[in-house]
Amino acid sequence: MDIDLSNKFGFLDGKARFKALFLLLLRSEAYMTSERLAAELGVTSRTIKNDIRTLKEELAKADLLIISKQSQGYKLEITDKEYENRIKEFFQIYQPRTIDTEFDNRVQYILRRLLSSHLPVKVEFLQYELNVSYPLSKELQMVKKILFDYNLLLAVKPHYGMLVKGPAFKKIMLTIRIYKYFDKNPTGDFGIKEYNKLFLYERMDMEIIRKIFYETITQSRIVFSDINAERFIIYFVYFRNQNLDENEIELELPEIAFDYQTTEEFELVTQLIKNLQQEFEGFHFTEDVIQFLTYIAVISTDLYRFKDCSVENYDSLIALAEETRNFLLKKLSGYLQIDAFDSEVCLKDLLKIMIPISMKIKLGVSDCVDLGYRNIRDSNEQDPFLLHVMKKICQQFQQQYGYTFSENEEHMIFSTFLLMLNRIELDHRKLRLAIIAIDGRLSTQQLKFNLQHHFSDYIERIETRVLYELDSIAYNTYDYYLCANYGKNMNIHYSPIYFAEEGMTELEYVDSLKHIFLDAFDYNKKMPEMRYEEIEPKYKFNHFPIEAHFQYGCDYEYIEVPGDIHIHIYLHLTSKKEAFKIFSFPQNGSAQIGGDEYYLLINLNVNGDKQKLRMLLDILNRMVTDKNKLVRLCKEKQTNYSQLFI
Repeated sequence: MDIDLSNKFGFLDGKARFKALFLLLLRSEAYMTSERLAAELGVTSRTIKNDIRTLKEELAKADLLIISKQSQGYKLEITDKEYENRIKEFFQIYQPRTIDTEFDNRVQYILRRLLSSHLPVKVEFLQYELNVSYPLSKELQMVKKILFDYNLLLAVKPHYGMLVKGPAFKKIMLTIRIYKYFDKNPTGDFGIKEYNKLFLYERMDMEIIRKIFYETITQSRIVFSDINAERFIIYFVYFRNQNLDENEIELELPEIAFDYQTTEEFELVTQLIKNLQQEFEGFHFTEDVIQFLTYIAVISTDLYRFKDCSVENYDSLIALAEETRNFLLKKLSGYLQIDAFDSEVCLKDLLKIMIPISMKIKLGVSDCVDLGYRNIRDSNEQDPFLLHVMKKICQQFQQQYGYTFSENEEHMIFSTFLLMLNRIELDHRKLRLAIIAIDGRLSTQQLKFNLQHHFSDYIERIETRVLYELDSIAYNTYDYYLCANYGKNMNIHYSPIYFAEEGMTELEYVDSLKHIFLDAFDYNKKMPEMRYEEIEPKYKFNHFPIEAHFQYGCDYEYIEVPGDIHIHIYLHLTSKKEAFKIFSFPQNGSAQIGGDEYYLLINLNVNGDKQKLRMLLDILNRMVTDKNKLVRLCKEKQTNYSQLFI
């Protein structure tokens, strides 16, 4: 979340009418009259004019201006396009598609400039080089944030300028992080002569270096990802250039309990150096550099084989990796109210992830190799509760170990958690089905074949019956009835019933039949009945006091899913009294400003019941990925959970 914007627009919290008015102006490219705004908000034009006056004063503090033209109305004027994009992103109006914004580019330029300079750099020089007149305070704030990940300090000397302070090896890691080595359109020119020189190479030389590296690593047991492999080569180019320029580097590596010389990564580094020395000058590295390159190799290792995760291979990193893995799983178990330690696959996969991270923890750096190509889901549009829990655990991890996960690391950990939860198999009973043969038994053969072929695990028995046979049976012996589609026009009173359309392909049959077997999972028996309550219209533009409906003494996890259909989720998983309540405004056909708003208040007692947890996650995921299902549930006051999946 953009904290700066969150503070600037905090005055809109709890003031739904003002927020709706602001969003209408923000979305509109043209002027809007007070009459049109009044119609949208369901108030008078006089109220709009009064609200505009109040809104003007508050928005001025956020550097925004509302302008007006006679007979045309009001318009929000934002001269800075980048600022406008940030605001729209903040309010979920749209997501920018670019990898790096102009702001990102300025931040990276400042970092490259600072890290490649031996002298203090003045802000005025940066302004001139970037061709901007403002003080770059936001950019420098982001620079400090990135430096913090490497435990580096931006020291400011009055009248002299700024310098990056900290161990040389950390500066080098950050210097290489901001070198775009895997871009689609690579360039060696970053507009900074000193920085360009650090990575200068002849194209032919680089191809030979790559070839030697590939041949060396394929003869070892070490595996790198392509991104890490390319970055590793850049480290070698960097240190070779330092040697060729006769620059002596004091890396200032910390003393850590790790015997790097016993690792296969050390063997890879030393062998690679020997192979490169046969072709080029400049690859005679000091012991410190070899040690550091071994550390980088460990950080870069792709630990796909679990048998490689041993003390023999990784010494003290294993103990720290197990400790940090257990920290994650303990927190996850607490939030989800299940035992997350009983999944062997999860235990192994998390350990693989945490070994390279443990190396970085020992070095005191939160090194990122994401390159900006992957953006983890920053909205809660899928798996909202798990993503919410994941973010909280990552924050607690940072507080405990001083380490900030990169986007890529968050993605891997999240995927590992998700895989563990997706492995939870839901018990299901087998259904008794009757196919009603209105037009003769032969006409039901295709339907019966598809049911038996694709859903046999869910069927206890399947029988073809004509109506008069069913009418003669003294009691109901079937869970579900199926009939040809034209049976919809006939007086068939059996329920629940499914009408199968004619002429469907096999895949269409399978897809259309899936929802029948959701009843076999008994969502309605495991989960509390969904209940509905309409919110009084007076809360349409005021804070809805959902807290008044909380169970006494319960602390709720709050997850917000913004958008035109805005969902507020309140969860408590250790409730003595279970309930699933949905609050919504009356649906009277009139459009609601800014979209509908729904409040989900869920009290469950999971108590280690993984099936109940899996059902909850499935339900929430369905509600937020297909919000129209939630709208329909509220409209129809449906209590059957299977309706969410049909």
